[in-house]
Amino acid sequence: MRPARFALAALAAAALAPAATAHVKWFSEFSFADQPLTLSRAWTPTVTALLALSVVVVGALVWVDRRISGTGWYGRLDAWLAGYRDRSGLVLRVGAGAALLLAWQGDAIFVPEFEIPAAWVGWAQFALVLLLLSERTAPLAGAGMLALYGYGFALFSALHMLDYVFFAGVGFALLVSRAPSERVRALGLPALYFTVGFSLCWVALEKLIYPQWGLYVLSQNPQLTLGFPIEFFLTAAAFVEFSLGFLLIIGLLERPFALVITLVFFSTTLVFGKTEVIGHTLIHAALLVFLIEGPGTVYRAPVTFHQRPALRTAFASVNLGLLFGLLLVPYAALAWDAYEDHAEAVARALVEVERPPSVALAVEPDGSGGYLARLEATPFRFTPDAGAHVPGEGHAHLYVDGAQVARMYGPVVHLPTLPPGRRTVTAVLATRDHRLYAHGGEAVRAERIVSVP
Repeated sequence: MRPARFALAALAAAALAPAATAHVKWFSEFSFADQPLTLSRAWTPTVTALLALSVVVVGALVWVDRRISGTGWYGRLDAWLAGYRDRSGLVLRVGAGAALLLAWQGDAIFVPEFEIPAAWVGWAQFALVLLLLSERTAPLAGAGMLALYGYGFALFSALHMLDYVFFAGVGFALLVSRAPSERVRALGLPALYFTVGFSLCWVALEKLIYPQWGLYVLSQNPQLTLGFPIEFFLTAAAFVEFSLGFLLIIGLLERPFALVITLVFFSTTLVFGKTEVIGHTLIHAALLVFLIEGPGTVYRAPVTFHQRPALRTAFASVNLGLLFGLLLVPYAALAWDAYEDHAEAVARALVEVERPPSVALAVEPDGSGGYLARLEATPFRFTPDAGAHVPGEGHAHLYVDGAQVARMYGPVVHLPTLPPGRRTVTAVLATRDHRLYAHGGEAVRAERIVSVP
């Protein structure tokens, strides 16, 4: 890709990254039974190039921050927003209450994909909303949110719950909101910055380790890529999102980027609708708090620990690369742990059929550098809906050389590229609840050898 086109694609990803892939779990019928990429496969030349670009851009933003912070208009805006600091607590309470009400109405814990396991959980969220009506009882609501987040850890994996660590950050901010000590009360703001930023960084890594989820969303909404290759766009979006999260963590350009993220997330409702509103309500509240509070008045932002611009630039650039590596390694490890746990569960829960469907797989070039995989299965009905097992219905898992690359919710799926050489493409029939159909203890599958030039 030419440098100019590369830069343009990166800018497009910067504008649309949240819209395209911020929380693909809500729209992709994801499953941790899907095989993640290993670190060696995830770390491509494109990843290296985009990481280097991100390091340079983040370093340059230190100088941008220095330039605009000295302008008169920015100082006036800062002073105007500072006059609303006494409203930030109300904003957080309203946002938390709305998020909990939406989750309660949707029979979920916090966000759409965490289904309520028992009725009392929903009523507990409703009780927390009542506590948020009063500033006096807001700390109790904060403690309740922290307890509910801990309960989620007991039900779901750490890999999944860390997507939403900002709920714990909001809970902590509410918990200390009426502490007698100003320094204790002020801890809520850096906790919000860290947890919201961390959530953005963590979710960004999902695009690199589970690219099939994001590629599915982009393939259903190709207009989001502005005509760029979806694989590149997905990777670029991951780095934009990771960089935005990092900037919130270190406290660089807090207000401008809080405004940018808020506006982009609002625009995504035009594409994804109600589910997007439910999932992002609390993030909107936190971002509004960032707009009002800015860096805060008690604790300094990490980027300001160094006074000299060159040291600040080095601090921002080096730590972006370090944080990326420090998070990518455990993310990949947790992803593989989740996959192996699900693989063991699937192996113990094969769905035996007396007469297996007849399956045939064809893989053909699509004329534009990609391939079309066509699966015929008789008798079998493809369905895009997950849920309880219905005999003879489900989807297929598609593998290339043993690595899962997609799920087939219909008889045809598009593969943008295949690595050169002889490739083994395998399709395995699965139930609606992601178990595998089997006959005589062997999964029902079809394979095709493809010679890729």
